[in-house]
Amino acid sequence: MKMDEIIEEFVCKPSKVAIVGASRNRDRPVYDVMSYLKQQEFDLYPVNPASAGDTILDLPCYKSLEEVPERVDIVALFLSPKNQETVLEDIRALAYKPVIWMQPGAENDEAEDALKREGYEVVKGVCLMMTHQVYCAGE
Repeated sequence: MKMDEIIEEFVCKPSKVAIVGASRNRDRPVYDVMSYLKQQEFDLYPVNPASAGDTILDLPCYKSLEEVPERVDIVALFLSPKNQETVLEDIRALAYKPVIWMQPGAENDEAEDALKREGYEVVKGVCLMMTHQVYCAGE
């Protein structure tokens, strides 16, 4: 799947997105991205073990990807590469292969190469919110 196909299928049409590294802290970029995507009617599933059981933007927060009750289209990573090992294991344990979206700051060349070899679509170093704003405005 090419980037323009990913944008058309999962970014310009509100999709189901697991936000790994979700935060209630309004000063974190992830909060702004979540708030924007929620306004654009995406189905969001915040994931953060430190906030599991709480709500973020009135959405229940999950401990891990395996607790997310829906099949998601995108797993958006807001974690530095040094904190991704467990999440990458969780991604591989899913019964399906969502698009893996490595937000700026979450770029991980080694994981990207491995995931692509395993058949995952990976977007790296591009903000999901900015991509929507640039390519999907007015749709």
